[in-house]
Amino acid sequence: MVVSGNGRGGGGSGVRRNSTGLSYTHDGQVYTGLTTETGSAADITQSKGDEELAERRVLFMGMPRSGKTSIVSVIFDGTQAYETLGMLPTVLPTMYPLMAGIVVYDFPGVDDYSETQYNNISESVYEGEHTSLVYVVDSQGDLQASLSTMYSIIRTAQSVNADIPINIFINKVDGLSDELKQDTQQDIQNKVMKTMTYESLNSTFVQFFLTTIYDESIREALSRVVRRLVPRYNTLETILNSFCSKSSLDKAFLFDMNTKIYLATDSTPTESLLYMFTCHTLAAIEEIMTLCSSYAPMGEEETGMQKTAVMMDGNTRIFVYQVNSCLALLCLVSLKVPRHDSLLDFNGSKIAKAIRKILP
Repeated sequence: MVVSGNGRGGGGSGVRRNSTGLSYTHDGQVYTGLTTETGSAADITQSKGDEELAERRVLFMGMPRSGKTSIVSVIFDGTQAYETLGMLPTVLPTMYPLMAGIVVYDFPGVDDYSETQYNNISESVYEGEHTSLVYVVDSQGDLQASLSTMYSIIRTAQSVNADIPINIFINKVDGLSDELKQDTQQDIQNKVMKTMTYESLNSTFVQFFLTTIYDESIREALSRVVRRLVPRYNTLETILNSFCSKSSLDKAFLFDMNTKIYLATDSTPTESLLYMFTCHTLAAIEEIMTLCSSYAPMGEEETGMQKTAVMMDGNTRIFVYQVNSCLALLCLVSLKVPRHDSLLDFNGSKIAKAIRKILP
């Protein structure tokens, strides 16, 4: 990543419209295109023309110090939460590639929409049926200013894409009690829905999430955002429903191993505590596998699949099937169900092969 963090962007920043991408000015210097998490500012000045935006994209926007860059840094770069306190300001948009052709774009934070880059971003950024907007609100900051900027962004976005999903991350709730968290979410939700109704904005695809970088709520929230963009998600959900039914599973997740974001799950409700539990378990399994062995080579044959089984608290077993080097199928089954490991392994291998065809 070139520059990241949840601090204030440098002075003199701005954006100019162009045909396919964005040109940014910072301290009098013009940058064309977008940075990547492994790029550098020099890469921007040397880029050949404007970079095309990914078809399936998530746009992270918000006020300075709202925590949006800390969120993507913790998820994609593996940054520890405490390390984000000293992060540099975000002055250039940064892209974070995910599985299935999905890309997350982190835009610099701004104080005043009318005089900053968000007001000058090409409207093509918001176009497309596979575009989703995430707006990060600092729950302990200036709500009025943050929501005012958000409404301006929504007006622009919906003028070119009426059905764009709006995902509002109510961030930095780690210092709040459970009761105050719910009260804060309800208060923000009421204000947003009332204003959107008054201004005749489309509120059909608005979601609210309580997030903090100090637990897995950020990954769960982004998982719920991203799964709308996953190719053939309904097919994946049907496959996982069938897998759970025929194998007597309580729950099944398709995880991106690098970010611990789930790209798909079966249709049964997903509880936050269950997701956090599986996320921590997957991280522990990955560490053990890294220490003890490398991933098995992936091929079309089911014999290339690696399985890990974990017994939890005497009541639940967790099975993790390797789909490919980046994807893992995590299954939870109650010990009350008779053990049919051979059937589960057979079904798991077939499901993994089907998933590889959908998400190569």
